[in-house]
Amino acid sequence: MGTMKSLEELRKEIDDLDHELLQILAKRMSTVKEVGDIKNVQGLPIIDDKRRQALLDIVGKKAESLHLSKQFVEKLFNAIHDHAVEVQKRK
Repeated sequence: MGTMKSLEELRKEIDDLDHELLQILAKRMSTVKEVGDIKNVQGLPIIDDKRRQALLDIVGKKAESLHLSKQFVEKLFNAIHDHAVEVQKRK
């Protein structure tokens, strides 16, 4: 059996993962801004309830397959989506 990681090692791992999460969120919001620009040019509404529900369905299923709480992941993606709408509304 391998040796157990120390608390410090595990916390460092969490810090590294948090950094990766933030980088991915920043990249997502950058892409969201581009989507907002396209919607603005094409005169499309910012809010797309059909797309939002499809996203929640997909992440909910994926969460379960990864043994994550579906409710937690849906709450997380609702928060991300709400912020994305705010980002797209800013001109």
